[in-house]
Amino acid sequence: MRGAVYFGVAFLVCSASLAAQPQKDAYTSTEGKYAIKFPNRPKTSHQIAKSALGDLDVNVATYATGDANVFMVSYTDYPAAATKPENRKTLFDGIQDGIKGSKGEIVSEKAIEFGPEKLPGRELVVDRDKGKQRIKFRAVLRDNRLYQIAVIGTAEFVSGKDATAFFESLELTK
Repeated sequence: MRGAVYFGVAFLVCSASLAAQPQKDAYTSTEGKYAIKFPNRPKTSHQIAKSALGDLDVNVATYATGDANVFMVSYTDYPAAATKPENRKTLFDGIQDGIKGSKGEIVSEKAIEFGPEKLPGRELVVDRDKGKQRIKFRAVLRDNRLYQIAVIGTAEFVSGKDATAFFESLELTK
């Protein structure tokens, strides 16, 4: 399972360098069943990730600012067995390890309950590249679908009003 998580994170970070056109309203993914307010129109992509759990379809929306800060949201459907309550800690630990990488440092980490459904999740802040890059990340599990939301950039950006507004704007839809 961890290989799939690592791949998803690496793919998300690599695809985050794509910029896009201005957008006024929330970006809505009917297929992904979510809405979120990017500062501008995001670039979307998907890729099949080979994993020990089978092929995983990773769907990503990213927006990179001119000063290399990134807004990202993704979703991936996992096999039902991987998301059972008894396996969730392993899933979230694998995601956390993938975000941290071998040279990252966890600044904060906490279990969360997301939204009115109190969906299980984890939120963390990670410093990478000796503090030159910071990642604020949230993973939320709804049924067998894992949503990942992140802002990547300077510490000031990650803790700033734009990043906070982005995180607060995520809405899971039906």
